[in-house]
Amino acid sequence: MTGAGPARSTDATRIAAICLAAALVVACLLPLPVRGDDCPPAPAELQSFHAAIAAVDAGVRTYPLTVLHLGDSHISLDHLTRALRQRWQARFGDAGRGLMPGVPFRYYAPDGFELSMEGPWSVVSSLPQASDGPFGLQGFRASASGPDAVATLQRPAPFNSITLEVAGGPDTGAVMLKLGDAAPFRLSTRRDAPGLVRLTVPAASGRAVLRPVGNGPVHLLGWSVALAPADGRPGVRYDSHGIVAATAAVSTRWDEGIVAAQLAALKPDLVILGYGTNEGFGDGLDRGAYKALVGGLMDRIASAVPDASFALLGPFDGARQGKGEPCGDGWATPPRLASVRAALQELADERGAWFWDGADAMGGRCAVHRWAMAEPPLAYADRVHLRPAGAALLGEALWTALMAMRTGTEGAFCRPAAISGG
Repeated sequence: MTGAGPARSTDATRIAAICLAAALVVACLLPLPVRGDDCPPAPAELQSFHAAIAAVDAGVRTYPLTVLHLGDSHISLDHLTRALRQRWQARFGDAGRGLMPGVPFRYYAPDGFELSMEGPWSVVSSLPQASDGPFGLQGFRASASGPDAVATLQRPAPFNSITLEVAGGPDTGAVMLKLGDAAPFRLSTRRDAPGLVRLTVPAASGRAVLRPVGNGPVHLLGWSVALAPADGRPGVRYDSHGIVAATAAVSTRWDEGIVAAQLAALKPDLVILGYGTNEGFGDGLDRGAYKALVGGLMDRIASAVPDASFALLGPFDGARQGKGEPCGDGWATPPRLASVRAALQELADERGAWFWDGADAMGGRCAVHRWAMAEPPLAYADRVHLRPAGAALLGEALWTALMAMRTGTEGAFCRPAAISGG
């Protein structure tokens, strides 16, 4: 029974491991269509997102389906997001992705890319309350002034173009961008007033090397590569930016003008907000203030992209040594985790957003304790972070819910209803 006694490997966790293996195999295959009458209705809160899917399927939309996912350590690596990205790419084709600037933290290693930084780069995070901007959606800034600072991005296959997002101003300098064996481009980041500068260059190479010219500081906020699926599909772009230990409050330290310009350029069809774990482990949470904080973030995003659908993720189950409702072996559920989920559910209901309960998907309260004790374990011993296998399971579950799929269809996708052109 949940919440009592020492946890051991159960039939449920063994079945979960078996299901994971099957899911990963399926994720590598192009899903098969399912008749429309076999599909559950798309959630009303995701109507705009599913309308975009329908437009792609009907051939009346030729630009990528775009998803923006912001959150904490659960998406700082690709363990959770990999399942969603692979499924969406198999379904629509790969249109590329946005990346953080250089190597903003030690373990940053986005799937399919090799990133490196050499020389005197200064990397600053927006996580500390005293952080001095500017910051964009990625939450980090990498700055340098001279040509001995080098940032390199490469992938096995060529990309069609690369875009640099930098914080420019009257005193910022230029960069040299070298793509493969081609002659380098000199690109200025200066502008009359401080703000976002987006620099897009066509490419036919999988390697980009960036270095400041030396005529002023350069502040890299992020970069992205665009791809064109070979089969002519428009593809999907899924940008996931996670900051370890972040709460939703980190967004208040991002530059509003830069973020608005980034959102207007990206035009996401779906915005996923995955904060709440770190808030739930704090005993001083003010539920009303937290709702206002996340609601303010939603307002800023919606003002730039009013047609985007919103998905609010209730935090995954977690446990700690100390006070809280017991799970066994000295582990207890932090009392504010449930308050965070309730606040996000209320906010979603009030704003017409879609809510997904990550803890419920794991099996409810104390599930993380069982996951940590499973053989093989699905969560780390800290009872907060998910091992790659556990993260993949939840990524599959989230993708299934977002796409309004029936479970048990072995990778089949639902065919959206036909839409009129125009």
